[in-house]
Amino acid sequence: MAKNKRKEKVENYPSLYNAFDLGDRVKRIYKGKDGKKEYKGIILAIDEEGMEIYWDTQDGEYRPKGMNIAFTNCPLEEIFSGNNKYSPIKKYR
Repeated sequence: MAKNKRKEKVENYPSLYNAFDLGDRVKRIYKGKDGKKEYKGIILAIDEEGMEIYWDTQDGEYRPKGMNIAFTNCPLEEIFSGNNKYSPIKKYR
């Protein structure tokens, strides 16, 4: 039953292979209690349910001290819709 619900959710979004390519630069905004932060990174892996991203830049600075994320596995829904802390992921450049 859970598998069918997952399949329905996946069908509501475009294919990641059509929207992104390996090596694309992407960005997203973190919206937290301490303000906004812009993260930029590179797509390392894509499959039909999500993608892996290496985040290397925060607010225009390459790997600043205290940067709290590096690698993330983002599910399909989060990529296109975001969540309560992060904006959707968009191509950069």
